[in-house]
Amino acid sequence: MTPPPGHSSNGLLEKKAVRRAFVALNPVAGSCTAKDVRLALERRFAKSEVACDVHETAPGEALPDLVREALSQGYDLVVAGGGDGTVSAVANGLVGSETPLGIVPLGTANVLARELGIPVDLEAACQLLGDASSAFVSIDAMRVDDRCYFTQVGVGIDAIMIRDTHREAKRRFGRIAYLWTAFTRLLGFQPRHFALVIDDRPIRQSASEVLIANSGILGQPPLRWGPGIRPDDGQLDVCLVRARTIRHYLSVAGHFLLGQHAKSPNVRYLTVRKSVSIATPRPLPVQADGEIIGETPVLVHVIPQALRVVVPAQAPQTLSQGT
Repeated sequence: MTPPPGHSSNGLLEKKAVRRAFVALNPVAGSCTAKDVRLALERRFAKSEVACDVHETAPGEALPDLVREALSQGYDLVVAGGGDGTVSAVANGLVGSETPLGIVPLGTANVLARELGIPVDLEAACQLLGDASSAFVSIDAMRVDDRCYFTQVGVGIDAIMIRDTHREAKRRFGRIAYLWTAFTRLLGFQPRHFALVIDDRPIRQSASEVLIANSGILGQPPLRWGPGIRPDDGQLDVCLVRARTIRHYLSVAGHFLLGQHAKSPNVRYLTVRKSVSIATPRPLPVQADGEIIGETPVLVHVIPQALRVVVPAQAPQTLSQGT
């Protein structure tokens, strides 16, 4: 079978030569210094004779607008250096364009990078940019109001965990800071009542967590929210966690760890092809791509093939398997 225009035989998007790269670097993300990241990028792009301009982001800066301005200046690669929040903000400026996103994961969770097989090591991530062994893949997005997100939108215990984990704790203890906060918030936490509308179909459910997943990674591979959750399949997956006690949560964790998601009596899975809304009797915090974005109610739209991303050549095979 002949591959469609712009694609290779293995499903990858055809690569174009990169001449100018724009880097949006969060200088306070992770444990690497901005100087370390700059030097690693310079070494990478010097080998391929790519002109590279690095912009260090500032709090409150409109990164999507900054990226759109870079596109108007002729940059043919945009790189996000930071955690999932920085990557998400930079990616918003690229939605709908042909310009690919490169990711240098510097955050605590780095969910999108892990999902796409992008190395979390600084030198390896920089090496991937413009490397002959890299490829492009097109992924979906979740639109909330006028903003797109690319990993997960959550209401419940995960949003509370993200809201209550301080930046300094994340820098000092990494993912352990999230786990500690989650454990302390689980004590005495009771399920909430949710009213969902999935592709015009109303559903009511009592749950401790409602997660809309474009990415299946849960913390770190091999842990995943559910089977077959992929960012490139044109749909979203809703995970309803109905655990009530610590014993229930341990049971859910065990099924996730063993890859036996379908056998867990405390998790329900639903598919979204167009949109999903979540409402609660009282407002609850909503997280998206690891950042608190507001409170319920929230409406999420599916945006298929919204973004091109630089990935290792073997990553699309991993995505197609959903593992």
